Amino acid sequence: PVDRADGGRVLFTESDLAHVRAAFERTWSRPPSAEELRKAFDNYVRDEVLYREALARGLDRDDPLVKMSLVRKITMLGTVAAENAEPTDAELKAYFDLRSERYRIPASFDLMQVSLSSDKHGEQIDAVAAERLDQLRDTEPLPEQLPDLSDIVMLPSVVRDASEDELARTFGTEFQKGVMALAVGKWEGPVESGFGMHLVKIIHREESRIPEWTDVRGRIAADLQFEGRKAAEDQFYAEVLPRYQVVCSEELSALLEGENGREDAAP
Repeated sequence: PVDRADGGRVLFTESDLAHVRAAFERTWSRPPSAEELRKAFDNYVRDEVLYREALARGLDRDDPLVKMSLVRKITMLGTVAAENAEPTDAELKAYFDLRSERYRIPASFDLMQVSLSSDKHGEQIDAVAAERLDQLRDTEPLPEQLPDLSDIVMLPSVVRDASEDELARTFGTEFQKGVMALAVGKWEGPVESGFGMHLVKIIHREESRIPEWTDVRGRIAADLQFEGRKAAEDQFYAEVLPRYQVVCSEELSALLEGENGREDAAP
């Protein structure tokens, strides 16, 4: 037979019933009827009995899900002060001043582009690009006319309010870097990419800038609270660790020393 704490006796009190009633009201936004309360309490008793039976049978041991749940719970208990602390404006601004580059807004672009395929033009692509560039500067085509001048129709002819990262995702890093060097307001190029070559007209360019701290207050608060929580977790672990004697077997110690030796030898 399985040994059960307290001989299997499970005591329920008025506080348990109040807990069940409150849970019902939170879920349904109304008080339960007598029948509903009885049914909800029966389910509460059922869960408690099965929970204790699982503990009695040792089902909580060596279970990674249970282990991680308890680790999260004890960590939360150790960091509750950090979770509830609201940073002041002075703390937010000081944090921002030390890390302002983290919040830099990247440059953004409105542009038009005409693409030329290397597969289609081969060694003549430079000459075709020069001729097409002259044509674009002379005629200044409307945006809706650009697809007829492009070889690669899957690429957008007009891009609006695209960041540097968005340009790189759409056209590739080589194109994004080339566009950064172009002037605003005239057809220029060619700019190379993995697709071929591009003739580009930047319509508008918003330079990269660091915003006012008040414009990114929410991000700063989230970052500051995250770092505060992490520091509190580390502090809590440092306080708990001395209560335990961590012992590694000789075999494990040898393995760890071997791993450390390989890391030290790495270039």
